[in-house]
Amino acid sequence: MNVYESPYMQEATGDTLRPGGFTLTEEAVRFCALNKRDRILDVGCGMGATVSYLYHAYGIKAVGIDPSEKLLEKARRNNPFASFVQGFGHDLPFDDETFTCVFAECTLSLMHDLQGSLDEIYRVLAHGGWFVLNDVYAKNPEALKAMDNFSVTSCMRGMHDLASLQQALQRAGFDVMLVEDCSGLLKELMVKIIFSHGSMSTFWSKTMEDKTAQTSCSFDQRITQCKPGYFRMIVKKGD
Repeated sequence: MNVYESPYMQEATGDTLRPGGFTLTEEAVRFCALNKRDRILDVGCGMGATVSYLYHAYGIKAVGIDPSEKLLEKARRNNPFASFVQGFGHDLPFDDETFTCVFAECTLSLMHDLQGSLDEIYRVLAHGGWFVLNDVYAKNPEALKAMDNFSVTSCMRGMHDLASLQQALQRAGFDVMLVEDCSGLLKELMVKIIFSHGSMSTFWSKTMEDKTAQTSCSFDQRITQCKPGYFRMIVKKGD
């Protein structure tokens, strides 16, 4: 079940399908000094929001990749200037050292093969290239094991253990340049959802199409136990 295809999720998050909209995207462009000469890949591009933003704000033509053909249909329709490919993070259909920057904004948590995806991103990045990721993490990582009981495509289902993620990035060969807690953006989104739907449990019930609400209630309880936060990280492929 892909909750990002749900109209309730799209209504809550907008086209970006993540907390904070383009706030962290813009900061990453400045931090990495990206310009229209750079070759950009957006992994987990969804409906193409980041690809569209980079083009209209900076003249950067990015490539988007996502496993959901339903979301890609909207991306192609709304962004005829861009290239979109159906595929997965652990098997990127691009040559070595193709891109100068890769974005994965609230999408790395959706990838079933984390280390394989990091290795692939490292492979397609040019030497000195940037990897920009924003995502959810568990402030109580000991509670993450219980999330394995749910079969749902959601960043909350795949929350990171931040220490383990940094180790995986280093195993892939990346140098961590910036780590920052941005949990306020996640809190703002949750407040918006609760205001609109009454509770997070009700929201998950709608997005998961759970008629009994038992699964969604249990899902929400497990999320709460993990104490979710939101972070941004920028890493670099060394020379």
